[in-house]
Amino acid sequence: MKAERRSDSSLLETVAARLHCDYLSDLRFPEKTGRARLVRVLEEIPWQAACLWEWNDALEYLLGGPPQETAEAARRKLIDGLRLLPRDR
Repeated sequence: MKAERRSDSSLLETVAARLHCDYLSDLRFPEKTGRARLVRVLEEIPWQAACLWEWNDALEYLLGGPPQETAEAARRKLIDGLRLLPRDR
């Protein structure tokens, strides 16, 4: 079953809530939330559930990555980038 996000929350707020983060900034430190859990939550959210701006915002906020041309590409880049992070980041 695909998890949908709440329409009144941003993509990052939705992810933070699902990971029970006290602060949105906790997402920037995957060692606190568990990188594998963060990736799983993002994988559960279809690219169509958020606009291009939100996926690019998440990509920039979490990885410092450049914007992508489609929401699907931004989601994929975000998930792949999180998987490749060095363990001590």
